[in-house]
Amino acid sequence: MRRTVVIIGSGAAGLFCADGLVTRGDVDVILLEAGADAGTPPPDWLRRDLATPDDADWGLVDADTGRPLLRGRITGGCTSTNSAAALRGQPWCFDEWDIDGWRWDDVAPAFAALETDLQFGDRPGHGSTGPIPITRLSFGPVDTAFAQWAGERGHEWVEDQNAPGMLGVGHWPTNTRPGAVRYGVHEALLPRLRPHLRANTTAKRLLFDGTRCVGVETDTGTISADHVIVCAGSVESPALLLRSGIGPAADLAEAGIPLVHDAPEVGANLQDHPWTVLQIRATDPAAPALRPVNGVLLRYEILGDDRVEVHLYPHQAQPYLPDADAADVFLGLGLMRAISRGSVRLAPDGTTEVHLNHLGDPQDAKAFDLLLDDAQAALDALGDVLVPPDNPWWQDRNQLPDHLESYGHLVGTCRMGTDPGAVVDPTLTVAGVTGVSIADASIMPASPRANTMLTSMMIGLRGAALVADHLSE
Repeated sequence: MRRTVVIIGSGAAGLFCADGLVTRGDVDVILLEAGADAGTPPPDWLRRDLATPDDADWGLVDADTGRPLLRGRITGGCTSTNSAAALRGQPWCFDEWDIDGWRWDDVAPAFAALETDLQFGDRPGHGSTGPIPITRLSFGPVDTAFAQWAGERGHEWVEDQNAPGMLGVGHWPTNTRPGAVRYGVHEALLPRLRPHLRANTTAKRLLFDGTRCVGVETDTGTISADHVIVCAGSVESPALLLRSGIGPAADLAEAGIPLVHDAPEVGANLQDHPWTVLQIRATDPAAPALRPVNGVLLRYEILGDDRVEVHLYPHQAQPYLPDADAADVFLGLGLMRAISRGSVRLAPDGTTEVHLNHLGDPQDAKAFDLLLDDAQAALDALGDVLVPPDNPWWQDRNQLPDHLESYGHLVGTCRMGTDPGAVVDPTLTVAGVTGVSIADASIMPASPRANTMLTSMMIGLRGAALVADHLSE
């Protein structure tokens, strides 16, 4: 008998998960997307812009600061709104999860399978037949000067930032096509999955018979299912579980939600990569325009701790600030392993609350202070190509919290593990119930020290195989 599998979310993980199951051909797949189908070909903003239309964004904010938290609400999810940085985590990022089946040697084949690396596809550990193109963009004058400064500071030149264990300065790997055109899962996978897609359909809650999931209630009706795979991301996946009665029993009782399974860690363990930018100007207005984003990247460790990796990189401001002119440049600073933890909760009115808690741990503030020192050193050395404003905010480090934003790399709110508190087990099955899996960034026990898109794709790709194996038992 053929089984019906409902997949909730068409982002980096959801589309890879759907593609894996559809390709097998032995299950009927229904793919739900709360946002619109961006179409084929997609609009120009999806391919080129970093200023996302309001109707393609969930409209979330950090409940503690009120700052916007961009999350893609459109086919392709955040891969349709991000900066197309296709960076893998370091091998030790996965080894430290310490979960059988999810160490680096286990997941590395999936990273290779999902890519066509245009520069290194013929090298061990890379792929040349996958749906996601990976390439490196040429340097402009600002990139070249920055790379030279990093080398003079003792950072090694890294030819391939996705090679295992590489730290240093080199080209950003990007999922782009010629002309710096973003090419995410919307274009790579959706065309062949469109017959299974139900766009503009929001999952409200999972439906249970006891502790067995039997379907999904949406804003357009109910859908029966033999299995549901939640791929809604690190905000909406835990929120959906909470609305469905899976979460901390006391919180659900207070919200008037009938309890299906007491799972105290649903929505906890939220991790992000805090990010800020220093807005400066190029001495040559044409210099940054040669390469809008993702040219040069410096990855290195800070605080003498190999767990604390940071990113430092310049790029043109215009993709983020439409009113900027060609000479406006951002120097981006990202803390790629924060100690602070936040949460996703349901507000009393049932809406979703996100508490990022950036800099909640003093070590994160200390790391950023050192990172700002390095950024200032770069600006001091690059006076021929970059000019800071008068009295910049970063001269007063107390202003950092007012300028800190989310990198958009939220993970961990449905943590995978083998301990009693884990929300999903290593097969991605939700603990305490049957018929539900989660396959997205929310299952990561700890954040990779890299942009999270490729890791989310890997989880979706492997999640399809794990669910298929479960259904065949």
